[in-house]
Amino acid sequence: MTKRIAIAAMVVGLGLTTACASATASQEAAPATSERSCFFADQINGWRSEEGDKVIYLEVGVNDMYRADLFSRCTGVDDALTIGVKTRGGGSSVCDGMDLDLIIGSPIGPQTCHVTKLTKLTPAEIQALKAAKK
Repeated sequence: MTKRIAIAAMVVGLGLTTACASATASQEAAPATSERSCFFADQINGWRSEEGDKVIYLEVGVNDMYRADLFSRCTGVDDALTIGVKTRGGGSSVCDGMDLDLIIGSPIGPQTCHVTKLTKLTPAEIQALKAAKK
């Protein structure tokens, strides 16, 4: 009985050591400039559709804006008065496109639009987008 527990503990220990080593290697391989930018879904306070029905810009907090590239056309987004946000994965934090779905109201009922890519805009990109709207 003692041998089985010791062997099981040794196997678990080796597995943890391997997992830690691979996590450290992947962290070292990632470039330092690719900082992950996350926000909570309830921080979204506005949106706009500037490039047809495949891209939506989400206004987050006071100064941030994210470009949400959609999986496919999201018909009716240009005419929608409101949109809904549904997070995937059980939490309310959004760190990339796979964490978020947009719900667009339409005359035939709500339509789910899957986000594939989420990009935080720079202050210069935000200013250019706002200037283009005027």
